[in-house]
Amino acid sequence: MAGRTRRGGLLIIIVALILLLLVGAAYLWLQMQGGLPGQAQPLPTQPPQDMVDIVITTQFIARGSEIVEGAVTTIPYPRDKLVAGTFITDLQSVYGKRAKYDLERGIPLTSGALLEPGAGSVVSFDIPKEYVALSVPISSLTSVSYALQPGDHVMVIGCMLLVDVDQQFQSKLPNKLPQVIKPGLVNEPESLTPGFLDTATLTDQGRAEFDPTLNQPLYAVPSEPQRPRLVCQTIIQDAVVLRMGEVAQAQVSTAQQPAPTPQPGEAPPVSATMPSAVTLVVSPEDAVILNFMMLEGIKINLALRNPTDTKPIVTDAVTLQYLMDQKNIPLPAKLPYAIEPRVDKLEFPKLQSEITPTPMP
Repeated sequence: MAGRTRRGGLLIIIVALILLLLVGAAYLWLQMQGGLPGQAQPLPTQPPQDMVDIVITTQFIARGSEIVEGAVTTIPYPRDKLVAGTFITDLQSVYGKRAKYDLERGIPLTSGALLEPGAGSVVSFDIPKEYVALSVPISSLTSVSYALQPGDHVMVIGCMLLVDVDQQFQSKLPNKLPQVIKPGLVNEPESLTPGFLDTATLTDQGRAEFDPTLNQPLYAVPSEPQRPRLVCQTIIQDAVVLRMGEVAQAQVSTAQQPAPTPQPGEAPPVSATMPSAVTLVVSPEDAVILNFMMLEGIKINLALRNPTDTKPIVTDAVTLQYLMDQKNIPLPAKLPYAIEPRVDKLEFPKLQSEITPTPMP
């Protein structure tokens, strides 16, 4: 009986020790996890961080606009995260400089985003190396109905009228000839004395043709001035549009009032003034060619290309003979009948809405 009592007491002691160990382990675990529930933990104290002021924009600054007071301010920035030579820290140093790009509100300013006064035009930074920019006049039909935008790729087509000229005189043929008057009275026998030229009347130089009906030569002269011959060819295969319209006017308008951002699904606003010129990025040799064409009065037309299509385009020069041969256009035969009334000028019939009614008397 006494042995059983001793074994029961020993078992109670062992269970108590086990419970005590479990409670101690739970307490240590709670301490490692942040303390007991509801017990406030002391906040770690950190030393104050060293800050430095950097310059940021307070409003939208258009590309090429001058930085003025009120357009920029400073905010604190951790000094240990500031890389030397990146963000500008001196507010006064940015005044008078110009924005190289469009700067949105809240953008930290860097030296690479600003242009020094007198550093040249902003547009010149958009021209790749070994290329130049040149402006050419345009109209609605020569600029894809004013659909061109900066960055578009275009093919430049040139068309010119060619005439025959006298190689010595460099004047358009036929030459003018004065009338030869022989000396002596009218109806008198011809004299051996050479005649003289009457420069008061000039006649187009013609050619002698033999008339089989009269069985004698005749002298034929042109019935009208020489007709020029048209030829068209691709001049530049791939040119990039830099700007539409006058660049200076566009910069002034943008600086005065930023263009409104179109809403989703809304078409961009159309300018009331249509551009009269387009600035193209071309090679220096192509720039000289374009300059020559403009001075010679050669007509220039622009064809829009896909920006991902950079393959060279090889075309044939188009003349009237080329058009007739390639498109299989026959020469109309001379028939013993014709359409009445006579038509000398091709015009499409006008629609009823285009006809102006005759006012009643």
